[in-house]
Amino acid sequence: MEQQTSWYVGGRWVHPDEASIPLTDVAVLRGYSVFESLRTYDRRPFRLEDHLDRLYHSAELIDLAIPYTREEIRAVLEETIRRNPFRHASLRILVTGGVSEDGILPSGKPLLAVLITPLPERDLEAFKRGLRLITCRLQREAPEAKTTSYIAAVRAFKEAVRRGAADALFVNEQGQVLEATRSNFFVFRGDTLVTPREGILPGVTRAVVLELARGRFPIEERPIALSELPSVDEAFLTASSKEIMPVLQIDDLVIGSGQPGPRTWELEQRFIALVEQGRF
Repeated sequence: MEQQTSWYVGGRWVHPDEASIPLTDVAVLRGYSVFESLRTYDRRPFRLEDHLDRLYHSAELIDLAIPYTREEIRAVLEETIRRNPFRHASLRILVTGGVSEDGILPSGKPLLAVLITPLPERDLEAFKRGLRLITCRLQREAPEAKTTSYIAAVRAFKEAVRRGAADALFVNEQGQVLEATRSNFFVFRGDTLVTPREGILPGVTRAVVLELARGRFPIEERPIALSELPSVDEAFLTASSKEIMPVLQIDDLVIGSGQPGPRTWELEQRFIALVEQGRF
């Protein structure tokens, strides 16, 4: 008999169809909550401590006190993995703002939930196909915090889908490319790897890629001007579920040769080796 998926919600283990949080929680009413998305490889969480660091930092940035210790959250994650059959999975940690009596200020204890969904095996054919992106001028609120306030991201992603693209890149008022709706953005100019540092969510996979590139490629963490894109040789996105994914076109601009570049491929191979050697 196939094992059913089990999620943790507010102290209970439930089937996803039965998962719920109160409608009076400010996570529902006002989008006031933080979350983390991480993944497992062979039932092992990837860079768990880095994700927990970012969870608590996000909460601090929006003045949300998390009443759960790292040990408590780690134990729930381990039990979630144990209760579910997935070899590779996406884990989502959600900490809500709590129930509110007036609909604005939380008056109840924040709720902890952990959701799990399966992920497929790595698809190198998808890597070879790469991605086409669009640009958008919408702006995220508090981009350095990973909150559930995703209005700009959802609107940008919907526009990308309408235009037949895989995702959208946020461009700020200064004409600087920041990040995609759920991914960090990198380019190569020659051998130099460039990625924004300010006005973005500091991705865990982003940090891993910078570690893998250090000592092999020159690195610049700085703004990337939209006007700079015609002169880049390669571009790619990074995210927990995507790992490293080449970007072959942005709006009407073809990046480099229009094929995944050799430097991006090298970083992907380094990432695969890191995972296969269990160095996480």
